[in-house]
Amino acid sequence: MRNVAFFLTPKHELAFLSKDANVRQAIEKLENYGNFLEIIVLDGEGKFVGVLSAKDILLSFKKNPGMTYENSHQVKIRDIGYNKNVLSVNIDTNSDVLVEISKVQNIIPVIDGENRFIGLVRRANLLFYYYQKVGALDDE
Repeated sequence: MRNVAFFLTPKHELAFLSKDANVRQAIEKLENYGNFLEIIVLDGEGKFVGVLSAKDILLSFKKNPGMTYENSHQVKIRDIGYNKNVLSVNIDTNSDVLVEISKVQNIIPVIDGENRFIGLVRRANLLFYYYQKVGALDDE
């Protein structure tokens, strides 16, 4: 049975921001950081606090009439709605738990013993792994 380490995408390969960052920084992060639609939100100590989605950013414009891209640097991420109710795991969590969580989350944050963010597991990576595993069984 595989654990989180096998599926982990490390922090340095991911889009993340401090909750004290602003909306413009979040937009630029999404624009410049690959195909991500979600950004990990951390506190000042690097602890995981939630996930900011592209939808959250769009809704912040709707909720703040007069906000434009040009002045979006005045609105902090901590002041807009983002998902703070995200299930996270530690590095020793087994793949059965990952599969259960992936039924309700596209990404699964991985934290250390002090709640500091170290990376994440993507649902797509789990599906690909199990798809290959089932395919290998069919070949036998």
